[in-house]
Amino acid sequence: MVYKLAKKNNKSMADKRKQLRQMVNAPVLLSHSAFGEIKAITGDISNTGVFIRINNKPTLPKGAHIKLQFLSSVYPNVSFNTRVVRVTDEGFGLVFVDYEYGGERFPMNNLKHIWNKEA
Repeated sequence: MVYKLAKKNNKSMADKRKQLRQMVNAPVLLSHSAFGEIKAITGDISNTGVFIRINNKPTLPKGAHIKLQFLSSVYPNVSFNTRVVRVTDEGFGLVFVDYEYGGERFPMNNLKHIWNKEA
């Protein structure tokens, strides 16, 4: 009986994450008025969000907005507007809100179309 309960709990936890996540250790630059700019590393990433591993993590509440840039991206001029959805001892879980390119903001689904055209 205990095994079935544990199995059910694992399934319900997996159901919360509808996007496939991939482990990616990519350098990022985080920007926020509370801490300026901080370099960090991604832990995992999906189409809708990213987990950021960070030493000396600044204190930010859920809902705070952070600008994120992927430092090793082939599109270094694209910055992502993100929102904190999870805070742990290791870092932040961020959801992508939209992105900025050339001083303009665009919805995330627009980015996929641009990258598919340029690929």
